[in-house]
Amino acid sequence: MVSCRMFPMAARVRAGVVAAAVATALLATAGCGVLNPALVGTIGFDSTPALDSPEGTILIVVTNSTPSTAAARFEITKRNGGTVDLILPVQPFTGNPADESDRIIAVQDCDITSIQLLDVLASLPAGGVQQFASDLAPLNMGERIHCGNVILLSLEGEAPNLLVNLGVF
Repeated sequence: MVSCRMFPMAARVRAGVVAAAVATALLATAGCGVLNPALVGTIGFDSTPALDSPEGTILIVVTNSTPSTAAARFEITKRNGGTVDLILPVQPFTGNPADESDRIIAVQDCDITSIQLLDVLASLPAGGVQQFASDLAPLNMGERIHCGNVILLSLEGEAPNLLVNLGVF
């Protein structure tokens, strides 16, 4: 049996703080998988987050009301200079409200500088695929798009006479 008299007061306080920190960490990670950085700061450790959290999001929505399978290809330029080639495929329009395959939503963090529609690919009725190149200017952050916007690309008509509408809401 261990008596409290065997440990000096400072060691008992240090052991209590360590035990409280370990117990808190076990309780906090049991449900979330990570310890809250603000909580870590209150126990005396550094709580500086390693990554900045996003300022918000931008939604890119593609809807297809054509009888063709299609895909829209975007190039997203990030603030850090990197780029993302985003391909959003959609199935032909069926008229069934329960069938959501004719529309798709992509969520992008607001750490972007521009979104450029590169092209739209659509299947032709006789077979094959037609590429519709975009001549639209890029959507630049702070000019045409802002955090919280929805970018809607709607496909109408029938390939090879496809109508592509791009709107920012």
